[in-house]
Amino acid sequence: MTKKSDSDFHDSIKKLRNLRSKLCNQQTTWQDAFKVRDFVVCELQDMHEKLSSTEEIPPWCKEKVEHILKEILALPNDKEGDSNV
Repeated sequence: MTKKSDSDFHDSIKKLRNLRSKLCNQQTTWQDAFKVRDFVVCELQDMHEKLSSTEEIPPWCKEKVEHILKEILALPNDKEGDSNV
C-alpha cells in the first residue's frame, strides 16, 4: 500500500469505529426506552384490571386508562393489541 492509501485506510477504520460506537450508544438508549415503556404499560394494565374489578371509581378514570392502553395497543385481552409486553 502507498502512504496515501495507508492514510485513507486508517481514516476509514477510524470512521467505522466511531460509527460503531455511536450505534452502540443508540442501541443502549433504545433498550432503556423500551424498559421504561414496558414498565409504564405493565403498571397501566395492572391499574386497568383493578379499576375493572371495582365499581367505586369514577367512570372517567377507567375510561382514561382504557384510552391510553388502546392508543399504545396494550389493552389486556385485546386481540389487536400487544397485551404480552
